[in-house]
Amino acid sequence: MKLSVRARERLAQAFVEAIEAELAELDEETVRFAELEAAVELAQRRAGASALGTVVAEFGSGYQGPSRPCACGGVQTTDHYATCRRQTVLGAIRVRRAAYRCTTCGRHECPLDTELGVPAGRTSQRLRARLSLFSAVAPFAEAVHLLATATGVPVCAQSAQLLSETLGEQVAAATAVADPVPLAAPPRRLYLGVDGVHYCSTEREVTGKLAWKEAKVAVCYEPKWPGAPGTGRRSTLAPDGRPSAVADPRSHRYVVQMGTWHDLATKVWHEGQRRGLEQAAEIIVLGDGAPWIRSLVAEILTALPGRVTQMLEVRHAEQHLWTVASACLGTEAGAWLPHPLDDLHQGRVAHLIAAIRTLPAATAEAAQAITAATGSFEERADLMAYPTFRARGLQIGSGLAESACKRLVCQRSKGPGMHWTVAGAQAIATLRAAHLSHRWDEVEAIAAAA
Repeated sequence: MKLSVRARERLAQAFVEAIEAELAELDEETVRFAELEAAVELAQRRAGASALGTVVAEFGSGYQGPSRPCACGGVQTTDHYATCRRQTVLGAIRVRRAAYRCTTCGRHECPLDTELGVPAGRTSQRLRARLSLFSAVAPFAEAVHLLATATGVPVCAQSAQLLSETLGEQVAAATAVADPVPLAAPPRRLYLGVDGVHYCSTEREVTGKLAWKEAKVAVCYEPKWPGAPGTGRRSTLAPDGRPSAVADPRSHRYVVQMGTWHDLATKVWHEGQRRGLEQAAEIIVLGDGAPWIRSLVAEILTALPGRVTQMLEVRHAEQHLWTVASACLGTEAGAWLPHPLDDLHQGRVAHLIAAIRTLPAATAEAAQAITAATGSFEERADLMAYPTFRARGLQIGSGLAESACKRLVCQRSKGPGMHWTVAGAQAIATLRAAHLSHRWDEVEAIAAAA
């Protein structure tokens, strides 16, 4: 579009007057560069809202004559203009629009709102997206402070919560039906890390205590292939063996579900479509061996035989071993562990189970720990072929899955005194996943279309 001469003059005047007003507060003799920078920034903020109002006014008022047809079949008439106030990232502006009312159904409409996409609420789409970004990375009270620092726009913490949770729900709904974008080339190897973490909800247990719910998290990523400097590293378990792949940080994509594994499976499958899951030469699944994770894998990857490798993440396996050793031997556990750990790292599951069964069961807790550990390793023996995995250059640790739990849930939703509705926790985690997946442009597009 081309601005009118009058609009150009008003824009120039607004910026010049704002800058002059700020500079008038400075002492020419002692002014410093930092003060000039701050003055121009404040002037830009002051003039920005005025400039936006001027540009919006260039589109007129939406007046379509004294009458217009109504969707109900009646006739809408107008005899006045209505002015609305909208808060934007540039500050508050007022928009003057022709207002129509149907004499048949009583409907009120301002055509300019539809023509220009003027937001129905008090905040602009871009401000909602900006505020939601800050709310995804910090508590709501801090988010509004960050927004005010960055833009000078004041918003209360309650508005930040309501607006960001609403946008999070819209993002989840839009993502669920979005068509995957075709990949230029399918991935050679695709990793899927799956884990769970608990957060405090507003729901109550039968005892009256706040209930802790599980958030189920998955991270999908590709490796940097060994070869170039910094793209491979040797396992400490086999320092002379083949270098293992290092995750490419640019490829991390996250999904999170505050619900059943079935719901997470749907999201993982949808994300997999975007990442070329069906075309990938290899799919590596890392997890702690929980039954729901195995069920999820069976649900979405059964149709891809021969390409899926599932493993029990080695640090979780070590943790199980430490737990049973501590329960049976207490402070003497460290002296017993080296040989069983070596059996674990070398994939000698039968030897490992035999060693655990030799532990003294002096207490009921120790006996229970032995039963749990041996049962766990027996059920997951097929997931513990670590020498074979290392020989293929595979990662055998799910650090990224555990990190995803901390980044998506713990860092934002487990602060002091925090407790969430399930819907609110899901909405904020969805926004956080989009941010950490480098897809905030998609959130802005969804906000703009809302």
